[in-house]
Amino acid sequence: MENISKMVEKVVASYDFAGLINNTRLIQLICAILQIFLVYTESGSLSLFTFLTYSVIIGFLAVHLFRRWYYNIDGRYDVRQMLRESETSLRVQYAVALFAPLLLGLLTWWLVVLNNGLVHVLFFFSCFAQILAAVVQLFFEFYEVVYKSQ
Repeated sequence: MENISKMVEKVVASYDFAGLINNTRLIQLICAILQIFLVYTESGSLSLFTFLTYSVIIGFLAVHLFRRWYYNIDGRYDVRQMLRESETSLRVQYAVALFAPLLLGLLTWWLVVLNNGLVHVLFFFSCFAQILAAVVQLFFEFYEVVYKSQ
């Protein structure tokens, strides 16, 4: 058990933050684009309202991820500001910027129901990969601010 904790410590201590965050955002963006495509392939069996609802949720996720990936927005700044600010409205803005990929990914996981077998499996795995990448990204952003800054 001690060897495993030393290995994890070594891996966490020797990572490239910028590359890791860029890759996790890119993975999330690819998953969101795949999800939009899969919802589109099932559009014939969905009602118009359902199709538009699914498309808006996943589209908002994709736009948010693309914006943060393309402009290389540093989540560490958002974490610092969220923890330092005393004004609630500013804290909420920073929290939305940080937690939107995770929350929208979970919302997509819970709300979107696709019936075709292969499409359902691909959608399941793309949601899982997107949520996992969002959790990893959040972990390392908080790790950098809270643990490494001490």
